[in-house]
Parts: sequence; structure tokens; C-alpha cells
Amino acid sequence: MTLKEIAVLAGVSVSTVSRIINSPDDSFARKEVRERVWAIIKETGYVPNQSARALKLKQNRSASSNPYTLTCILGRTKTLEDNPFFAQVARSIEQQALNLGCCVCHSYSIFDVDSAGLQLRTNTPETDGAIVLGRFSAEAMSYIDKHYRNKVYVGRNVMDCNWDQVICDGYSATKIALEYLISCGHKRIGYLGESVNEVRYQAFSDMVTKHGLDSDGNLVCRCQQNGDGGYMGADKMIKQAKPLPTAIFCATDITAIAAVRRFSEEGIKIPSQLSVISMDNIELSAYVSPMLTTVEMPIVELGNIAVQTLLDRINKRHRLPMKIFLPNKLMIRESVVKYPAST
Repeated sequence: MTLKEIAVLAGVSVSTVSRIINSPDDSFARKEVRERVWAIIKETGYVPNQSARALKLKQNRSASSNPYTLTCILGRTKTLEDNPFFAQVARSIEQQALNLGCCVCHSYSIFDVDSAGLQLRTNTPETDGAIVLGRFSAEAMSYIDKHYRNKVYVGRNVMDCNWDQVICDGYSATKIALEYLISCGHKRIGYLGESVNEVRYQAFSDMVTKHGLDSDGNLVCRCQQNGDGGYMGADKMIKQAKPLPTAIFCATDITAIAAVRRFSEEGIKIPSQLSVISMDNIELSAYVSPMLTTVEMPIVELGNIAVQTLLDRINKRHRLPMKIFLPNKLMIRESVVKYPAST
């Protein structure tokens, strides 16, 4: 398979295919065109320049042998459409795999596995390793351990497993967000997100205690960390928190974006009446109004390092399970304002 053949199948030019593959932020061309090109790449097992691959990986396989094939497994979401953060990480993984002469030949959600018999509803091709995006249950871990020898986990929470892990710590990211709100004078701060086995909620609770913030239980609205959850969580906050918090921390950007919509429907002005902060820095966060203040997760680096770590594991360059922690960074935009000292 060549770029020209992919271009023909996708109905676009060769240069368009090339730019889509090499786009650093996956923004070149319309979304439907990008998805069509990447679907063809995955279905055909396209790998560029086998000789370059052999040099980059410095491996024992000859340039004429089959390339390494990888699987991407969604740990906490049914589809990538439900989770823009992991959708961007998954695309970064696909790009880095191609860059290193590999192919992400198959992707599925752990929710596609029958919970009773742990049998895939789709046929999973033999692959050299798997990258799992997001948390998963002990039952899912057992299934993945059984079917994949080489594994890398990517997420915001450290998992209790002997796999390689690439982490951007959700606990420290939440602390950064809360510290910024506190520096802006906020003391009555709400929380939208999950709470069970969730480091973001633990960090929120610890910061409330440490800084003597308002501990009103009505300021915590437990909800799924997606769009629907954010909308329903905001609705619950409006009904139960009297008065409303002056600021709110949302566990993900997509939760925050949906929450802002619900607050705005109620006539609550963001940020003059309610400041909103979250984490991830997905692409959409800079294009909503107001632009979202958020703690950035290094999305591209998460994908790149996950692929490289998996290839190192496949090639036996390390034996001990690695835990690689990547830094996060506060992105100050428009959705947070200082709370007046006189209020």
C-alpha cells in the first residue's frame, strides 16, 4: 500500500494524505476527511518506508519482514467520540506508530468485551502489543493480560498493575487548578466529576481541607466525566447549591464545556457570576466562549512516549515496569476571574 493508493481510496490528493498523517495537532482537512484517511490506513495496515523503520528502531527484524502491529484499547469510554481527550491521544499514537514504521491495526473499547465470558464481539488480529487508554477494571486487566504480552497504560491515574505506564497526574493537575482559583480569591468552590477511585476528587477534597474552603456537601455534584454528565451535573448544582459557588472545578474540559452551556441557559454569566476551570486542554477548549481556563495535559507527548515505551518493551530494552510521569501546565484564558474581596 502506498500514499497514492490511499489517496485514491479516500478520494483526495496524495499531498492531503501526507499532511493529514503528519499534522502535529490533527487539524489538517475536515474531520470526516481525516477519519476516512485514518480508517483506510488502519484497514490496509499501511506502513511507510520499511527501510527507514528498521533504522529508527534498530531492531533485529529485516527491513523486508512484517512491521510491528499494535492495538489501541479504550479503557473507560465506549467510543472516541465520547472522549475528545483520548481521541486526540489515540490519533497521536497512530501518527507516532507510522513515524516509527508500525501500524495500529486494531482499536476497540473494553466495553466491547462480554463481561460474562470476556469474549470479544469482534475478531482481534494478532498484535505485538497493546496501548490502553484510561482506567479499567480488574476483570478487564485479567483479559488484557491473557491476550497481550506487551502492554502500556496511558492515563491520569496510576494503576495497580505491573505494566509500563505513561501518566499525566490528575491529582497534581487538580491541585494546580484549585490553587489558581484560591489565588483569585475563591473560597466557595464546586466540583463536577466522578468521586469513586478518582484522584481528581481526592485532590479536591484535600485542597478543601488544607485551605479551609467551604465544605458544603451541596458543592459536590457527582457525574460522568463527559458532555452529558457535565450538563446534568451543572443542572444538579443549580438546584442544590444555595447559594451557587463562586467558582467550579470540572474534571474534564468536555464536562466543563457542557456545564457552561447549562449555566448559560439558566442566565448565569460565565465568568462574571461563576468562574469555571477544568483540565485536559483539548482542542475545543480554546474555541468555546468564553475560552476555557484549563490545566493542559501533554496530549501529543502522551501518545508519542506510549508508542516508544511499547516498542522498547517489545524489543526487550527494559524489563522492570516503567512509570513515566509527564508534566502539566496551567492555561489561563477567559473563564476564571478574580473574586471581589468586598463580596
